[in-house]
Amino acid sequence: MSYLSYIMPKLAWFIPLCILLFVGYVVYKNRQRDAQDAYIKEHGVSLEAEISDVVYDKIQRINNYFVVVATVKYNYNGKNVTSKRGLSFLVTDKEKIESGKIIKIKVNRDMPEQFYYEDYQNY
Repeated sequence: MSYLSYIMPKLAWFIPLCILLFVGYVVYKNRQRDAQDAYIKEHGVSLEAEISDVVYDKIQRINNYFVVVATVKYNYNGKNVTSKRGLSFLVTDKEKIESGKIIKIKVNRDMPEQFYYEDYQNY
């Protein structure tokens, strides 16, 4: 028992530090992704892609919107690319986001696996 009373005050700073580092990492990655999206939006190549798979979020938290992860296939410089990204759309647009439908995207010129949905909110 005396060992625990000796160790616990020494480790009391460790748990908040780990939480703070994790929050900092999440903020950093979100800003990095936002910068990447802004670059793709400005300098990307517009393409049409075919939706090959749609996976709906099990817990829909946004009223009047669906949140999905869509797998899209597109041809970029002769390479067939398959990539996934989340998107949000109105409930009334449900028939537009189905397997086999065509969707507009912008593709990063340097890394064709990275893309941005032009007509929908990206996640």
